[in-house]
Amino acid sequence: MDIKKLVTFINLVETRNFTRTAKAMHVTQPTVTHDINTIEDELGVKLFNRTKRYVNITKNGELFYQKMRPLINSYYSAVQDIQGKDAYESSQITLGYSYSLFNDLYIPKWLKQFREKHPQVRFMLENLSHNDLKQQLSSNKLDLMITTGREAEDLTNIKTYLVETESFQAIISRDNPLSKRTRLEITDFNDQRMLFLDNNWAASDLINLQNKIIHSNKQINVMYVNDLPSLNILIKSGQGITVGLYCIYAKLDKTLTYVPVNWKPTVDLVIITPQNQHKRMVYEFIKFIQNFKFE
Repeated sequence: MDIKKLVTFINLVETRNFTRTAKAMHVTQPTVTHDINTIEDELGVKLFNRTKRYVNITKNGELFYQKMRPLINSYYSAVQDIQGKDAYESSQITLGYSYSLFNDLYIPKWLKQFREKHPQVRFMLENLSHNDLKQQLSSNKLDLMITTGREAEDLTNIKTYLVETESFQAIISRDNPLSKRTRLEITDFNDQRMLFLDNNWAASDLINLQNKIIHSNKQINVMYVNDLPSLNILIKSGQGITVGLYCIYAKLDKTLTYVPVNWKPTVDLVIITPQNQHKRMVYEFIKFIQNFKFE
């Protein structure tokens, strides 16, 4: 039985007037008459006694009304709940990232400025290693994640959006003679203490460079660190040299400096999202980041 016809029936019981019901339902009076006749034909009973002036409900009509009124209320309540849940989920964005000074600086700015334009949006954040982030994205537990283009190459069913392209640089204490160079070769790190991210946290681009430095320098002291906050503390305390990108180290301590490394492969900072991503706000957020003016 058509839910709209049932709503017409409920309304007519409560108004006892075809004209008022037609107005409330935004239909013509003949349409109301047709809907009531259709219900009566389907049930095989008379629901109303009509005269030119009055609409009186029959005993069968009253019984049917008492049974149907709660069902109609439940129907509309269910519709509102589902629509509300869908609206809530559509306005929530789950962003995956690995901690870096860059993300610590810029993600709060992105979220704040984007919500100024779209106050209904809510953000959920997942701070995980690159490998864990990829697993979460593949399981559709993330709406999008920030990573590098090469790191995303082994993922399927994704869409990739370019944010920036960069070259690697060495991050060196200003009291180290290498900090005075305008450019460093891969072989210049001999006899140096190096601080590297381990393979679980480092993106594949960084892993390739770290391995190249190790294999190109016979005398080298390497210490692996398993997260960026610890690595940042060690760098600032003068414990060694590391290699990185602006999209990892957006701001350096005043005791440190960048020196470009002669390493041809560049790195694409990208945002990836599942191929089946349907949230309009996710794409609005991606476009916003792509147009963001970095300092």
